[in-house]
Amino acid sequence: MAKAFIVLDDEEQVLLERICVDGEEDEALRFLKEHIAPKVKKDMPCLAQELMESQR
Repeated sequence: MAKAFIVLDDEEQVLLERICVDGEEDEALRFLKEHIAPKVKKDMPCLAQELMESQR
């Protein structure tokens, strides 16, 4: 499986930190489904694809 680089905005970072501190498993799964998974499934921009290929 290829590596994925995911960028979180400020709101997502705060939410992720809160989930980690609170240990909320249901919220963690919801966060993965709503914020992480959609970003992984997107095609990478051309420049990102070129950078990834050059590192192999």
